[in-house]
Amino acid sequence: MKAKILIVEDNLRLSSLYKEALETEFEVITATSLKEARSFLADSEAIILDLQLPDGDGLSLIPEAIRINPVTVIFIITAYGTIPKAVEAVRLGATDFLEKPVDLEQLILKLKKHLSNKDVDIVAASPSMRRILKLSQKVAVTPFPVLITGETGVGKEILARYIHKCSKRTPFITLNCAAIPKELTESLLFGHIKGAFTGASENKKGLVAAAQGGSLFLDEIGELPINVQPKLLRFLDQKTYQVVGSTKEERADVRIIAATNRDIKQEIKRGNFREDLYFRLATFPIEIPPLRDRKEDIIALIEKKIKELSKTLKKTLSIEEKAKSLLLNLSYSGNVRELFNILERASVLADTHISLDIIKAIIDMDELVLKDDMNGTKTNVAINDFWTQTKIETEKKEKQIILAALSAAGWNKAAAARALKINYKTLLKRMKRLGIDSKTNNYGY
Repeated sequence: MKAKILIVEDNLRLSSLYKEALETEFEVITATSLKEARSFLADSEAIILDLQLPDGDGLSLIPEAIRINPVTVIFIITAYGTIPKAVEAVRLGATDFLEKPVDLEQLILKLKKHLSNKDVDIVAASPSMRRILKLSQKVAVTPFPVLITGETGVGKEILARYIHKCSKRTPFITLNCAAIPKELTESLLFGHIKGAFTGASENKKGLVAAAQGGSLFLDEIGELPINVQPKLLRFLDQKTYQVVGSTKEERADVRIIAATNRDIKQEIKRGNFREDLYFRLATFPIEIPPLRDRKEDIIALIEKKIKELSKTLKKTLSIEEKAKSLLLNLSYSGNVRELFNILERASVLADTHISLDIIKAIIDMDELVLKDDMNGTKTNVAINDFWTQTKIETEKKEKQIILAALSAAGWNKAAAARALKINYKTLLKRMKRLGIDSKTNNYGY
């Protein structure tokens, strides 16, 4: 399917010229004003934007376009003498600018390059994330290792995939260092020969060999066993390694991207991580800020997720502005994962419109689950920033959300428990306490 390009230009001759040049490679839409252009923003993957339009300054369209589709490629067309304005456009989030008269062949090449690098999973509406994407694009074309840090759920693997995509390397291989037994890590990374250890019944290629020519993403690098760390360091320094059980030196062209939510410097002090490996991995460090510190991304992520859920659930979903405001001000200890978790549950419980009450009830349910998990100790007080509740009001909200989940799941309690993200037995216990009887369908309030 061809990428959709929106041309916003009031000079009909120029607009026709751009369209004719681009439509052999792309699906082209044209608009002659800001008002007309706004109706096409949601479907446009790239925008060719003139700054002088009959109903306003083209600069005003950039933040709106990025809010609707954070990875939109935006090229500014500028006349001689308006370069400062073009620079301001780039600061606002435009991809690049081109001076008139435009080299159409160069425009096509630039569009192809930037559209091929565009990753639909990346949201970069905030200045901090836009800076991170620009840094990622710069380091992607180098062979240097990258260390991505940040809290759980901020999107470290997504950024790693973006860097890989921009690098034009292939393939992309991943390893979660925390998810495998420590004694198997070296073998999994570098491979082993038959008889190298008990159970090694055949030669086995490692992930480094499998990633030849591409990228190897080592997630949770802070969990890498201390005995394997010097071998990874050697590979980073020399691009050579030894298969377990072999004395032969192997070579591979692999780019290492690592990620961690740990404070590696503290791990070094504790003796759990080698300082020399840290400095080698951190040739190009990138720290992703927590979601609560980049609120522009929260709104963009909500809109992106609602669109995805509409497609997945085959229903047109919308979300109340007051619900967005509530979501905008949560603390998000779980970052993007937590936000998506709330929206997924809301999409199941809502008909087509996600209301403030649904979002409140879901957060309320999380509050109650936390209380159970902590033996009655309240650990998440974010909800109290928005409303206060008596015990009766709390139970009423809890009952409403459970009933809505049961109804949406066709009264299948196991499915309702999954939608609510609670244990099946916990659901049964709550139903009993709240007087919900699924056998008699006695659901009165």
